[in-house]
Amino acid sequence: MTNFVVGLDLGATKVEACVLDDERNILQRQRVPARAEKGAAAVIEVIVELVAGIGKGRALSAIGIGTPGSYLASQDRIYGAPNSVAYEAPGFITSLAAALGKPLLVENDANCLALGEYFSGLHLQHRNVLAVIMGTGFGGGMILDGHLYRGALGMAAEIGHMSIDYRGRRCGCGKLGCAEAYLSGTSITARYSERSGQAADPGEIHRRALAGEPLASEILNETMELLGVTLGNLITLLDLDAIVLGGGVSNLPIWYHELAPILARQVFGYPRHVPIYQARLGDSAGVVGAAYLALRHLGVMEF
Repeated sequence: MTNFVVGLDLGATKVEACVLDDERNILQRQRVPARAEKGAAAVIEVIVELVAGIGKGRALSAIGIGTPGSYLASQDRIYGAPNSVAYEAPGFITSLAAALGKPLLVENDANCLALGEYFSGLHLQHRNVLAVIMGTGFGGGMILDGHLYRGALGMAAEIGHMSIDYRGRRCGCGKLGCAEAYLSGTSITARYSERSGQAADPGEIHRRALAGEPLASEILNETMELLGVTLGNLITLLDLDAIVLGGGVSNLPIWYHELAPILARQVFGYPRHVPIYQARLGDSAGVVGAAYLALRHLGVMEF
């Protein structure tokens, strides 16, 4: 009998779901607004309705869910999700599990991205991979020696909250100089707006840079230097052999054309090329990785 599982990806503004069978085939995907501004109960209602619709006609065995921050089961609470306060409500996961009525496996969303991308083909060439989400926030997930690395509390690779300028910009988490305060789509937009007085998202800033606008080029060059420093330090620390970029900001081609020489200057030790890949699964990587949590629960996958 075929097993069906659901993956869920909880974002600051959207919830995405997918259905996989036990051969890892993606059968269906759907994305809806999260309604997180209305609170935890509203988000749970959205998720239950989404799962009921996408799972209709299929006997679902388990559900995996990727969340911002880290879920501490002992306290039944998600921590470290400054862009998604509704998810940090005490008891959110327990209430969601009760409403869904299926085994619910919870993991950090960047770890889910790492799983989705690693098992989409990177595992055939690489064993030590950093997956980076560049979107509303800036986060990471790590595969080390072929296994997902979670750390003591499941908060490993929270790279967005490493300080890259301890007297720098204030991050949404309250700290100064976090990588997220410079490298997220939100911060790229904010830095451009502060200097230009104009609103423009990263894609528009990139188009303006290509058209010869000096400020747009300056913002992107600053971002690239800081990204190179951040990733170069992580390569030196962890001896990574690949990096994969996901999230909306990862679609800008400059990261894949111009970042390599900056990394080469930053990485200590034997000269080598660490490839930078764009997420093969695109914006589905996180939700597919979440579904893999459910497949592991069923004994279909190991990581």
